[in-house]
Amino acid sequence: MCTIAVRLQSGEPCSGLYQDHPVLFITCETSASAVKLVPVTDDSLLKGEPAPFDVFDGEGRLLLAAGRVPDTDTLKEAVENQQVFIDERVSLEWKRAVTMRLGDMVRRNLTLGKIAQSRMDQNWRESQFLDTSFAQELSLTEEWESLLRVMVSTLRDPRPDADWLKRIIRAHRRVQDLAARRLDGSMYFLIQESSQPQLNYSALHALLVCLVCQATARILSWPRDWVQAVGLAALTMNATMSRLQDMLADSDAMPSVEMRQEIERHPLAAQALLQACGVEDPLWTGAVRWHHDWQQDSLPFEQLTDPRKLARLLMRVDIFTARLSRRRSRSPMSPLQAAKRACMGPGGKLDEIGSALLKAVGLYPPGTYVELANGEVGIVVARGVRADLPRVASLRGADGAVMMSPVLRDAVKTPHRVARSVLASEVNVRLNHDKLIGLI
Repeated sequence: MCTIAVRLQSGEPCSGLYQDHPVLFITCETSASAVKLVPVTDDSLLKGEPAPFDVFDGEGRLLLAAGRVPDTDTLKEAVENQQVFIDERVSLEWKRAVTMRLGDMVRRNLTLGKIAQSRMDQNWRESQFLDTSFAQELSLTEEWESLLRVMVSTLRDPRPDADWLKRIIRAHRRVQDLAARRLDGSMYFLIQESSQPQLNYSALHALLVCLVCQATARILSWPRDWVQAVGLAALTMNATMSRLQDMLADSDAMPSVEMRQEIERHPLAAQALLQACGVEDPLWTGAVRWHHDWQQDSLPFEQLTDPRKLARLLMRVDIFTARLSRRRSRSPMSPLQAAKRACMGPGGKLDEIGSALLKAVGLYPPGTYVELANGEVGIVVARGVRADLPRVASLRGADGAVMMSPVLRDAVKTPHRVARSVLASEVNVRLNHDKLIGLI
């Protein structure tokens, strides 16, 4: 048995949105852990308005995906019978965002009429996740977690229309904002999350690939439109197979013939989806179309067309980050193992893409574990002055004992040089992400 966490699209941000009900544990046929769901009252969905979260029924089945309009008979009946549910974590975020929003309006002495009207503001209903309105109120990890939830619902419901495309573009803008503010902290969080068991592999992978692709493209001194295009391609390259990707990441079974066919078709299908949404940028659609074409990797970089140059970077980062990620069938590889295939060009030598990728993330990327020359074991929290000289938060002393608090070490100093990569299973220390990122 497994659990599907879908988020409810509640259209009315008001303090009375949720009533006091027992928390339900809903399980279904797709995940391994229970998700806490709480009910939403019948006046919480605005007729004809897109929902801001995924919505479940009492059996844990998805009634309404985020961004869809609650206009089906099934949903209307569920609403009338007060049988609509939302992920408890999302409900807490929503209520906190509402409280902050209303408090801000009161402090600015807005009239009651304007405050009431803001409750109907459709643009704001997604701003708690994608805009910067509450950036100062949330930690970096909370902002990435919120953006991840948006990407999960967006990728699991791909639609050839302008609204879906708008959500992708807004998510991409948010990735850029967070990366500009804290690139090392963002890498740390996404890579660390990817190494843990989780049910949202596809969306998390898309965000990580986007972050790393754009960091690498800037090291390559690519034009701004190339950087933008490869980031957008990273978010959409697997849009037509997101659910399958999540299922396979959480399964020990080999994909069926039908699944393999869907995997083979997905670059073309994703390109067609983008074109149906009105995307005309050949760099974006071309990178998506060719991101699994190994034949282009045998040609010198300068001989590739512009879209294929982007596709080569996308393909390499896709491979590299996938190998740093956990699947049910295998643990994450060490960074050096992941780099062997992802960073080598024709002839098995480090090429332009591989060299830039290693400069962007380092030999020991943030979020991975290492052992230092003095015997301490820690987690990389930031890149250093050189690819092999990261900044590390030591978690265990040379005697193997867990430290009372993590201690920041700079690998520039000889006793703190990295001796080797360490698998997460060798560390077994509970992490406080915000505290570790705060060390940087």
